[in-house]
Formats: sequence, structure tokens, C-alpha cells
Amino acid sequence: MTDRQSLIPGKVVGGRFRVERPIAEDAFSALLLALDEKTNKPITLRVFYKELSTPELQDALRGSLRDAGRLTHRNIVSTYGLANSEGAIVIASEWVDGATVAEIVEKRKLRDDPMSLRSVFNILSRSCDALAHAHHHTSHGGIRPSAIWLARSGRVKLADFGVISSLVSTHGPSVLSATDQACLAPEVKAGGSPTARSDVFGMGAIVYFLLTGKSPADGFVPPSQVHPEAHEEIDQVLLTCLAPDPATRIATAQEVRAAFRALLGEATEAPPVSEELGLEIDVEEDDLGLDIAVTSTAAPPPGGLVPPITIPQAPVPRESSAVDLSQMLAKITENDAPRWMVVKNGLDHGPFSAGELVETILKVETLSDHVILNMDSGVRKPLGEWPEFESFLEQQQLRTAEQQHKVALAQAERSERRGGVAKFIIGAAVLAVIGIVGLIFILTRESGGSEEIASADVDSSLYEAGEIAIEGTAGILPDPPRRRGRRRGGMGGGGMGGGGNVGTYEEAMNRAVELGDVSMGGSERRLSGGEVAGVMNRHVGRIYRGCVPAEQRRSGLSGSVTIDIAIAGSGSVLGASARQGSSQFKSCINRQVRSVRFPSFGAPRMGARYSFAVD
Repeated sequence: MTDRQSLIPGKVVGGRFRVERPIAEDAFSALLLALDEKTNKPITLRVFYKELSTPELQDALRGSLRDAGRLTHRNIVSTYGLANSEGAIVIASEWVDGATVAEIVEKRKLRDDPMSLRSVFNILSRSCDALAHAHHHTSHGGIRPSAIWLARSGRVKLADFGVISSLVSTHGPSVLSATDQACLAPEVKAGGSPTARSDVFGMGAIVYFLLTGKSPADGFVPPSQVHPEAHEEIDQVLLTCLAPDPATRIATAQEVRAAFRALLGEATEAPPVSEELGLEIDVEEDDLGLDIAVTSTAAPPPGGLVPPITIPQAPVPRESSAVDLSQMLAKITENDAPRWMVVKNGLDHGPFSAGELVETILKVETLSDHVILNMDSGVRKPLGEWPEFESFLEQQQLRTAEQQHKVALAQAERSERRGGVAKFIIGAAVLAVIGIVGLIFILTRESGGSEEIASADVDSSLYEAGEIAIEGTAGILPDPPRRRGRRRGGMGGGGMGGGGNVGTYEEAMNRAVELGDVSMGGSERRLSGGEVAGVMNRHVGRIYRGCVPAEQRRSGLSGSVTIDIAIAGSGSVLGASARQGSSQFKSCINRQVRSVRFPSFGAPRMGARYSFAVD
């Protein structure tokens, strides 16, 4: 076994990771919670037992973890690196505050409380999402109950990519427990390389374990005979997943999920309630993933951490849309740390986290030609040459252009008061502003959209809110033609300004309102796109659960949902209209969104558009 001193709290592993406490032990390693003394963030350490920590295993892990390092997905546990500490191989990975499927099922068995089909499907679905993403790069090869985690937030996370297949290829399957061996596809146990069909076998074993509480090693008992909600069709799908011959299994993770979705029907409609697992499970999938800390191959980081993960930065799309910005921001601020220095006028400023650096970019404090140093990798180059910040520079340029022309317009308006000659200047300035705003609209409009949407702001609220289950993007819709005068009848006692609801977005925006101080010319403060997105992101999980699953069964809704929202100056929603789906779906969206409350603002009302992805 490994040196027990490695498990003592306070012990520093790899010269960098201070052990906080043991989490678990299995047949081949110990799992520890540790604190990364460089970033001051919790991480997980898997410390292999010394007799298994051979050079052959380390070489195999180095190759498989390099592949695992390419995986950035919200349902995949990030792998950070490989080290050798006092003769033991150590893998550093993302810390998940939660419990494994193995632990949860064992606790439920003690209560004689089988997991519902709804819970089983959600764990299966999110795990298949992770595998579908991973199979573009690699295969897991060792799915087992202790490799699937449920975080306290409700997120399902698949861990240990490449770990078990490397271990089996160098030491054979006997190093695993009987339960873990039973989850391995026969070709993997025989020493073969794992494939997508090997992972289908693993998912079949997981579903069997969730439904029966037993390992396939105990002999196959049809779930329909032991689970109160299971039926024979589920038995047949499981047997197909667990077929010894890979050619006769279901081919892909997506097909596994589709097969069970078709069988479970109503059980897939909503996430499990709190009494199921002590938490709610995520039901939405998007592209927001987990960023992998990239280390330079020029020199190992402090403490002897071997840098097996070298990920080339993919070029950021040049199209400056709110969707891209929110996704990029979530990506670069995951596992964030103060690692960025800004050089201005020969002086170093910082260090900044990625989120803080983005704030300085959007505030026009850090410019394209300012030199940026990544303290982890030692790379130093102008900000404009860092692909991960390119989209935010584009947003900075758009904001700067808009602000410059606002200033020009204000100056022209002041000049008008000085004489009739200035009227020509005002006309020219207005035309210039229209041209620039038109350009901004072209650059930032929704693809395929038919209405104007002003460019959505991206501010600190996108990352201060932290990791969320579902995230969308918002833009600001232009006002309808302004009509002076008071509100007309039919508004009800609350009125527009007081939060009276009138139904759809179109109904709300077509009603006359009090214009307030008309001398402001419509320049009263309104919510930004970022503020609208921040509020809606806090409610979109409820909206999704309340409306989307039923609509998917009715019409197969997929892609995205776009909602136009009329917001009163008090912050209440006056009306909301979904642009996709059936009449029942649109009514559901209207009811859900009208219960949302936004911050108050100076204008009598405004229009916004919010979009989120549908799985």
C-alpha cells in the first residue's frame, strides 16, 4: 500500500498540494482533498499505491491524461496534471463537492429505497452528454459507480478519464475490485484499447446498478423483476448495452440516451425532487465546460508536477455575439487564478484573474497593444495576440465607437443652441450615429434574426454569479414609436409603470405609456443586455423545467428558445412572447417569465430578447 504518511492532513504532496483530508480508498489508490497552495483552491488528488506506481503505468497515464486534458465540458471532471511524490504516482484533478453514485446507491439500499426512473434517467443523460463530447477525442474505458459524481449543486460529473484503462493495460484487471471489473467491457479487460462501444457497456452497467443496487458481477437479474417502475423493454435495452460482442451493442452514447428516453416517457419530464438524492439534478446541457489549466512544456511547474496536458488554444470566432462572449467568459474564468500581468508604460500591473482582466478590457483600461504575461506559462505577448481575449477586445472597440459618437452627438446638440448653422452639423452627426449603430447591429445581431437588437453588454455579473446550470444571452430591443400623452384605458389599476400584466410582449409594447421627462429624449437609463441575461439566468432553470420537456414531447422542440420580454420601469414584466413552439408552450413561457422581477430603471418601459439552448 501507499505510505500512510501521504494521507496525513497537512502533508504537502508534489511540493504544491497540501492534504486537507482523505476522501476514499479503493483497490488501487487513495483519494484526497487537497489545497493547491499556488492557487489557494481545493483539488482532488488520486494517489496510487506504491507497488502499482511503476514507470510503465506512469507512461501510460501520461498519454491517456494528455487526451483527457482536451476535454472541456460541464459534466466532465477536469484533469490538471500528473506528478510523482515519494515514489507514488499522483493525479491532480478538479474537486467535486458531492458524492459518487456508488455512495448514493449504497445509502438508499440501507433504506430499501430504490432510485426512481426519473433520477436514473437524469444521471444517465448527463453522463451520456459527457461521453458524446469526449468521444470526439478519446474514450473513458473505465466507467464505474465511483467514477460518476453528483455535486451538491446537482451537476453530474464523470471522472477518471483514461485512468482505469491505463491501469488495466499495465497491471491487468485483477487490480480492480470485482464490482469495478464487472463494469469493464470484455475487450478492455482483455487489454484492448477502449472505444465508444466500450463506454456504452460501462453505461449499461451503471444503469443496471442504479436500478437494481447490484453489480453485474452478481449475475444479471432483470430490473423489471426487482424495480417497481422498470419493465421488460428496459431489460432488453440493458442487455443490448451489455452485449459481450461490441458489434452487437448500441453504437453511441447519444443512442443510449435516446433509447432510454423513449422507454421512460413521463419519467424524463422533470428533474428529481430533493428527496430523491438530497438535491436536484441538472437537466440542461450546453457548451459551458471546465477549462483545463494549460502549463508550458518548456519547464515543469513548481513541485515537480509533470505537465502532460498541452492544449493548443483554438482561435476564437470573430463574430462578436453575446452568446460567444458569455461562453468565452465562462470558459476562461473556470478554475480562475491571478495569473495575468499587464505591462503599461514599462510597469507591471496585477496579477489579475481572467475575469478581472476582462473587466479592465471592457472598461477600456487594457488595450490591444498592452503586453500581457501569463505567469504560469511565462508567455508574454500583446493582448491582441491572445485568442481567448479577442472577442472581448472586439466588444471594447464597439463600445468605444458607440461612446465616441454619443459624445459627438451631445456636442452637436450643444452647438445647435448657438446658432442655425449648427443644424447642418447636427444632421451630419445624426447620420453618422445611425451609420455606426447600424454597423454595431450588423456585427452583433442574432444570426437569422429579423428584428434589430442592440449589442448586449457583457459585464461582471456573468462571472460573479458563478457556475449555473443553464445560461442564455440577452439583447435589448428598440423601442416602438413614442407616443406622447397618458396611458389609455384597459391597463387596470396597476398600469404599466406599476407592474400590471397585459399578456404578450407585443401587447405590452403597443400600449401607450407615460413618457416621463420627455426632455431626456429617450436617454433614460435602461437595463443592459448583461443585466437582463443575469436576471434571466437565475430563473431559466425553473422556466426550462416548467415548459420545455412537455413541449419536446409535443413537437420535438430543439435548438434554442427566444423570448421577447416587455419590462416596466419598476422591474416587473409586462408581457413575454416565445418565438418558437406551440401555443401551449408560448402560454407556459408567458406565465413563467411574467413572474420574473428585474431591477428598476429610469425609462417607463423597455424591450429585451433572451435566448437559451434546448437539448
